[in-house]
Amino acid sequence: MAKHGAEMGLAAVGMNSATTRRGAILVSVLWIMIFLGFLAVILRVQMTGVVASVRVTEDKASARILAEAGLSQAAAEIRAGPPDSVGKLSDQISSTITLPAGVASISARNEALRIDLNTAERPLIVGALRAAGAAPGTAEDLATKIIGHRARPTPANGQPAGSAPQQAGNDTKLFQTVSELAAFPGITPDMAIAIEPYVTVSSGLAGVRLEALDDGLLGDIPGLPPSVRKAIKDFHAGRLSREQLDQSLAGVTFNTLKPAPSWRVDLRTTLRSGYSESFEALILVSNADEAPYRVLDWRRAAIELE
Repeated sequence: MAKHGAEMGLAAVGMNSATTRRGAILVSVLWIMIFLGFLAVILRVQMTGVVASVRVTEDKASARILAEAGLSQAAAEIRAGPPDSVGKLSDQISSTITLPAGVASISARNEALRIDLNTAERPLIVGALRAAGAAPGTAEDLATKIIGHRARPTPANGQPAGSAPQQAGNDTKLFQTVSELAAFPGITPDMAIAIEPYVTVSSGLAGVRLEALDDGLLGDIPGLPPSVRKAIKDFHAGRLSREQLDQSLAGVTFNTLKPAPSWRVDLRTTLRSGYSESFEALILVSNADEAPYRVLDWRRAAIELE
């Protein structure tokens, strides 16, 4: 009996040991399955991210190509000039180009509608500064400094670091970008931001198309007769003809009828996928140039994902 009981005890111990091992194996397998499932989720998320990243990269490239096509169309319209029934090319051109990849909306504005920091007459510089928030006295002082800056000879060792090529035969230190005003002594950050829509560095004109300026800026230009401001208001309201406005502006030396060779182009692209991106470009278009156009500045303005 004792022997039989011992044998049964050993058998029970063996069964418990086997059960324990099977339980440990099942738990291990379960944890492995959980871990593999976790890895699968991570891999799926990573693959989804990679696919999305590749798609965005492809969309960005397609949007850039579409925008360049729109820019080429804008330049072609500018070079072609006005229709036969129109006397001169408009200062503002809008069009749309549709390609298999998507649609590009184009809006181009001649830089004669902005005041050139490098060439504009003093009253226009003062007016832009005052419109940007500078007090009258401060605006006068800053205008003197700006005009002095653009007339100052460059260093003997060549151009300042980061500057674009100067005009042939010109030893002045010109502004290369409007953003340089942010670091100009006396210009506050708020003023630099506020003045940006009014000025350029690429028209090359001493004057500006006065009727394109808003009434607030016109009111800040010293020496501009009130009758001229009224004539511009009447023209925009349809109470004055083009010829009558030109007569009113004829005596203002800093008004210009000439177009600038440079154009500011806003491009909005929308792909078939729903991806949308906007660009801003500054181009130089001259019939005397063998190149259809030259890009002076190019930047992405906004990205929208759908």
